[in-house]
Amino acid sequence: MTVVVKDPKGVIKVLCKGADSILFPLLGKRTRESMEIEAQTNQFLEDYAKEGLRTLLLVEKTMSQPEYDAWNAKYVEATLSITGREEKIDKVAVELENNFQLVGSTAIEDKL
Repeated sequence: MTVVVKDPKGVIKVLCKGADSILFPLLGKRTRESMEIEAQTNQFLEDYAKEGLRTLLLVEKTMSQPEYDAWNAKYVEATLSITGREEKIDKVAVELENNFQLVGSTAIEDKL
């Protein structure tokens, strides 16, 4: 699940939550520090899963206004398409969902 928001200072953020198996590969440039944080986060996820909890990652990235404007034009075009609309929207979404930074993880009890 991904949303694009603009904070009161005008900074455009892309925020996403989802499964670690999907989001870890979408992380951007890795530094030694970020790899250590990822390893620690993985340990948390394993511990949560052992307790039977449903785990999610939280990631984000910042976009410039020109980057957002270019992406949004493609998105609007895709949403207005008469044929292949779903596929076009998915393709544009993939363009947005990359180079994320890890924010954290969460675990929830998912009772039936």
